[in-house]
Amino acid sequence: MSLPPVAGHDQLRRLLANAATSGGLPQSVLLRGAPGIGKQRLALWLAAVLQCERQTGCGECRSCRLASELQHPDIHWYFPLERPKRVAANKLREKLEEARLTELVARRAEPLRRLAEDAPTGLHLGTIENLRQRAIRRPAMGPRTVFIVGRAEQMVSQQASQEAANALLKLLEEPPEDVHIFLTSSRPGALLPTVRSRVLSIRVLPLADEEVAAFLDAETDIGTEGAHRTARLAQGSIGRALQIVAGEEDGYDDAERLLRVALSGKRADRLGYSLSLSARGARGGFLRALEATGELMRDQLALATGNAESALDIERARRLSPEPLDAEALLAGLESLEHAKLAAAGNVNPQAVSASLLGELAVALAPDRT
Repeated sequence: MSLPPVAGHDQLRRLLANAATSGGLPQSVLLRGAPGIGKQRLALWLAAVLQCERQTGCGECRSCRLASELQHPDIHWYFPLERPKRVAANKLREKLEEARLTELVARRAEPLRRLAEDAPTGLHLGTIENLRQRAIRRPAMGPRTVFIVGRAEQMVSQQASQEAANALLKLLEEPPEDVHIFLTSSRPGALLPTVRSRVLSIRVLPLADEEVAAFLDAETDIGTEGAHRTARLAQGSIGRALQIVAGEEDGYDDAERLLRVALSGKRADRLGYSLSLSARGARGGFLRALEATGELMRDQLALATGNAESALDIERARRLSPEPLDAEALLAGLESLEHAKLAAAGNVNPQAVSASLLGELAVALAPDRT
């Protein structure tokens, strides 16, 4: 099967295509933006433009067809994977590459396939070493070799090991003339500053609701009305929209519970909430709950500033707190939440993350009760 067409990002794609065809595109680029808005798909599209025989991204030539089927021999897509178990150190690189190729086969069969978010995945040192070894080879078919490294922030492990990131840094500093490297990240602050300083950072904006709805209408069977309803909830993220369609937990109930615990001002309530979480697996459900907490707090901020019409779910916001919360307190709380999300993305113990966050939210939002 072929990858679905790129959804939206029309203006950015025009700029990138012009840079690619004119020779003005830097060799190392970071596409940053919210989760699920199509950064990796955009990087794959840009790789196809660079390899296109007509230099236009025509979608019709042999290179473009191979790229859309994830079969082009000079486009290499890397992404976080689980570390193989019970593998000798001298076989780890080989097993990591086997796991990547196996996952690519699955993604060819199911282009919208998503990895389980609770899995303890990462971009391991062996993966980056495999990438570097491939980068010194000559292209097999096209004029250049293109590497896409998705969720690049996962090069920094839970133990804050910087080995993988440092290994990539050496390639970013002096890439071969015929190599392009595209990193993507929804948490660019988790990348080493030295990595960020060696790439052109490009912000990818969330999609318009109409663009998400059009994608869902074309790629799912939920119908036009369901596509528009889901698109509004997805806030510009096709990834989130697909989660909603699949019936996955959206985190809103957990977000409401978390904020109620913070507003109670009771230390025992905060401790009970934190202990109710698993001590492992900060990604997945817990990270979704933090994302939903941010949306609920932004809805509260809309109420506090008299902009209720901009809220995503005004009824839920009013149910949480009939009286608007203090706007400055909400801004302080949102800053604490960003730190918590960064820690959760790094797979830090959810109990520790939530305990710290709840304490800071309680001080900001319910200072008279703490």
